[in-house]
Amino acid sequence: MRSASRQGSHRAGAARSTVAARAARWAVASGCLFALSASLAPFAGSADASAPAVAAAASSQVTKSVDAARVHLVNGADVVADPRTITVSVDLTTGLRDGQPINVSWTGAHPTGGVALDPNGSLAASLEYPVVILECRGVSGSSATGVEQISPETCYTQTPDQRYFSTNDIWSPFRLDRYSPAAARSFRSGVLDPIPAACLGSLLGLDHWVPFRAVDDTLYYGGPGGCAGLAPEATSEESSVPPNTTFARTDLEGTGSAKFVISTEDSNASLGCSYQVACSLVVVPVMGISCDVAGAALPAADQPPVKYGAFFFQRCSSTGNFDPTIPRPVNPGDEDPAVSGRLWWTESNWRNRMTFPLTFAKPASVCGVVSAGAPTLLYGSETLRQATSQWAPKFCTDPKLFTFRHVMTGEPQAKNLVGAGSISAAIAAGPPSEPFSKPVVQAPIALTGFAITFAIDDPLGQPITSLRLNPRLLAKLLTQSYSGNQTISSEYQALHLNPLSLASDREFRALNPDPVNDSFSTDVASTLFTVSSDSDVIRALTSYINADPEARAWLDGKPDPWGTVVNPSYKGIALPVDGWPQLDAFISPRLTDLNPCLAANPVPWLPLVAAPVSDPAVVALNMQYGIGNSQLVCKNPGENNQKLAAAGRQRPGSRFILGVVSLADAARYQIRAASLQSHITAVPAEAFADATGRTFVAPSSSSLSAAAALLVPDKALGTWVVPYATLRGATGIGAYPGLLLVSLDVPTVGLSTHDATRLSTFLRWVVSDGQTPGPENGQLPAGYVPLKASAAGALLATYSRNAADAIAAQQGYVPALDGSSKPPGPSPTPTPSLSATPTPSPTRTRTPSPSVEPTVTPIPTPSSSPTASPTPSPTDVALVKTGVTTPVSAGPIGQALPALLALALFAGLGAIATTLWGRR
Repeated sequence: MRSASRQGSHRAGAARSTVAARAARWAVASGCLFALSASLAPFAGSADASAPAVAAAASSQVTKSVDAARVHLVNGADVVADPRTITVSVDLTTGLRDGQPINVSWTGAHPTGGVALDPNGSLAASLEYPVVILECRGVSGSSATGVEQISPETCYTQTPDQRYFSTNDIWSPFRLDRYSPAAARSFRSGVLDPIPAACLGSLLGLDHWVPFRAVDDTLYYGGPGGCAGLAPEATSEESSVPPNTTFARTDLEGTGSAKFVISTEDSNASLGCSYQVACSLVVVPVMGISCDVAGAALPAADQPPVKYGAFFFQRCSSTGNFDPTIPRPVNPGDEDPAVSGRLWWTESNWRNRMTFPLTFAKPASVCGVVSAGAPTLLYGSETLRQATSQWAPKFCTDPKLFTFRHVMTGEPQAKNLVGAGSISAAIAAGPPSEPFSKPVVQAPIALTGFAITFAIDDPLGQPITSLRLNPRLLAKLLTQSYSGNQTISSEYQALHLNPLSLASDREFRALNPDPVNDSFSTDVASTLFTVSSDSDVIRALTSYINADPEARAWLDGKPDPWGTVVNPSYKGIALPVDGWPQLDAFISPRLTDLNPCLAANPVPWLPLVAAPVSDPAVVALNMQYGIGNSQLVCKNPGENNQKLAAAGRQRPGSRFILGVVSLADAARYQIRAASLQSHITAVPAEAFADATGRTFVAPSSSSLSAAAALLVPDKALGTWVVPYATLRGATGIGAYPGLLLVSLDVPTVGLSTHDATRLSTFLRWVVSDGQTPGPENGQLPAGYVPLKASAAGALLATYSRNAADAIAAQQGYVPALDGSSKPPGPSPTPTPSLSATPTPSPTRTRTPSPSVEPTVTPIPTPSSSPTASPTPSPTDVALVKTGVTTPVSAGPIGQALPALLALALFAGLGAIATTLWGRR
């Protein structure tokens, strides 16, 4: 037994909150005539037509196989049972970042007995023949000198019951494991000596503990309930953010798959995986104990009685209590211990492991270590978070560049600060509400968007993979027009006849006919989780809603065809808005009586259900794990510290939750995203039964490029704006309406030479080298369309290069959007016109006329693409690697392309290659 000398406190800073850690953190080739319809940085890798997928980069998939069997030792001879060749593939093993999911799949494994819908939950460890997936520090193989070797001790599990086994059956199968050393087959192995007093009442006689060895060599023994000490990141109970240790099921054909979320030192300092500390993904297919009933390798005193040999062999070599062909929920203790996932650490199972070395990208936090001097601060949009997390390490480790830090701030606030001269640069995802009062250039640096993400399960407990939403459904969610539960429905007369949640809304069911699981939380299913702070994302979302005649009429008081009405607190609300207001004031008498926290402090119920948060990264984290933030649970009722808390993680198999997340976050964390309605042939006056006549578009590089081609310049605001009315018309039939144009807003007068030089350098790099797609530092991650991937993006990048010259010069010059202006002094590259007709700044409206749509007059050219005709049948534009499924008009940018090419040639751009290369 190990002594207690190393058991104790972990190094300072080990206990880092997962939520806080994750929440805290080539020149463009223009002139390609076919670039409008080609997509060179697709959201590839997903069969789900509604989900942004992993980066379209060079694959780092690794596949390994193992020949596994149970080999019993009977009368000195080997008896082979259940031989199998198991093959495991891991789709991504390099350039990994904290919180990033990777996909593991396998063939040839033994079918799993029992059902546990949550493979990360405590029940899953009781499955029979699961495939166990762990993140472990170290590598396998004696050839790796100077690097820690993997063992069960270096594999992290969040809860102690996943690494200890206690029973009063003194001849439990693990004691008969022929491959385990004698010490591991004793009555008590791995148990802390002396045994802590807190553990004495929990030991059952036969106890095996697998201590966890932290990166600093501290041993955490765990034990029953964690009585002997846990790593700071571990917990004795399940938490909202589930562990990544996975006990996955294998189907009757021997195949299976699982998503595994990577942890680095940013969220698990005790495990300590980083670009400097080697770690591996370890896959252990549980085959069962290979039995040595005679105990040939044990001391005589530990050998089982000979007369019971047949009985012991029958138990040790048994093949399970659950029939894999019959779905049966597992309960701890019901499973056959000989083939239980709880014994993953036994040598019989561990010897069949497959180890996949992982490499990690340098995180942005490395800049605080490797760089000296004050960083350049960029305040603003969270929508660029994933990009700057890959750009920052490149900048601070390149001696030709410098250190910058992206300070996440609401875009409206950042724009106000740059206008007031309080900061030098703002990252925005939309135009300012009013023109800047001083010369500020708004230079495009990224094409991305927002996503309505979802986690919804079907009646079999499996995830639904596609979803259609229209603006009216989004308006219902935002306006708290679903009661959420029967109590509110019966008490709140204004909502009495409305559906309880989105799931029971007949409009939703007409657009999404596939059934959903009926055991979800109706409260959580009645809202759209989003941010409480002012945000360009909220303005874009509400602009999309406001431009839709169905949604706008409903907001103004017209019931939908099934009779659902707007919450009166939001009737007639003026849109768009920067921040969504919480206006409902209904206090439920009955729920106040039933909830001690509300009884002490009565507050309106529906805002508690909506429960917006200040940090968009929290919404992304909650959606990744299906955590409902609705503040409905009274913690510590009756105590002085009682408080309302979140509903928590929705049980896998019965989830129904939606949230607003950036496309880049959705791509990195593999969160499914809905297809949004882009076009309707006619507004129906009566109830409809399906999606006929409506077009829905999924976020993809093609659909984002199509939307970008429709951007129009607003001379007054000094940037390009999204023409939402045009997007929802026939012209935008294949365009994703959640487009966001991210810009770097910088004054062109008043900055120091130091700041101006750095910001102009940053801008030039971002629109050239920073547009190379891929997962490595210095590249553009998934969730963004490289500017060089389309003609529209290339022209925006040209403007940004001219803007960089204006920033460097600091002469108060702002390049004109239409290319009509000339800078003082030597002229930089002329900016091609992106549209012949500037569009006036959008106005906040309540009820736009449904019969008149604003039009954009492009430069008339013979090569303009024809406008697509709307389709009368429901159409989902799926994720594609190249091209656009639905024909799209070239839009104002595309129609002006020949003239723009002439300008580019005049400016000396003709030498740029016409073939745009992108990773597939």
